[in-house]
Amino acid sequence: MARYNKFDKTRDDPFPISRSGIDQFLRCPRTFVLHRKYGVKPPSMAPLTLAIATDHLLKNEFDVYREKQSSEHPIFRKYDLKVVPYQHTEIETWRQNFKGIRYLDEGTNLEVFGAVDDVWEDINSKELYIVDYKSTSKQGDPNIETGWGLSYKKQMEIYQWLFRKNDFPVSDRGYFLYVNGVKGDNKFYSDHKGYEDVGFMEFNTTLIPYIGNIDWVSDTLMLIKKALMNEKLPEPNKSWDENRYFYERLQLERELGEI
Repeated sequence: MARYNKFDKTRDDPFPISRSGIDQFLRCPRTFVLHRKYGVKPPSMAPLTLAIATDHLLKNEFDVYREKQSSEHPIFRKYDLKVVPYQHTEIETWRQNFKGIRYLDEGTNLEVFGAVDDVWEDINSKELYIVDYKSTSKQGDPNIETGWGLSYKKQMEIYQWLFRKNDFPVSDRGYFLYVNGVKGDNKFYSDHKGYEDVGFMEFNTTLIPYIGNIDWVSDTLMLIKKALMNEKLPEPNKSWDENRYFYERLQLERELGEI
């Protein structure tokens, strides 16, 4: 990590912290501090390039209705939503990684930012709904109660917190738009002339509403700042996947007298 991106308590300028940084702190405070203060970055995950592609296509899809300010998208009709994709001059910035929507928390001097997938506006109340795209391919209907669901909920709540801090009328209700790749008897390549080498994957779509609670965010920022200012490392989360290998290997090597 570049030196200017590491936390330095002798500096007065705001320290940027992304939505994913807050998530990292919630998973393991020690991993967060080692990364953000000392530059010890954990192993990177393989990029989810297929998910990035589906996100891009979904944004293109809803941008058509954003331009027309239309509520006639099939998803809106299926779930009886009286909404339109929100039209705002900053929408593209809000959706860009490393830019996103930002807010300086004066109590901690942390500049929090996050890149949303989409925002929908209620036609009648003018409330805004944060929308997060998710891609998967598994049996059954996707849900947010297992696996990464807790992290997804926290992600949604941070976005809601950011928009409210920027004085937008954001609803407690947000939506996860899940597209689930179908593994069935359908073929991958088209039979249509001229498209013989073009592959197609079908996706089922599920819209999951979620009522967020942002009460934890400000307190968590205080804990993050305290951890960054402390000369001692926080306790590690030894059960987290990123740490389990390290601690199990360390214990075994000590038992074997290798270290």
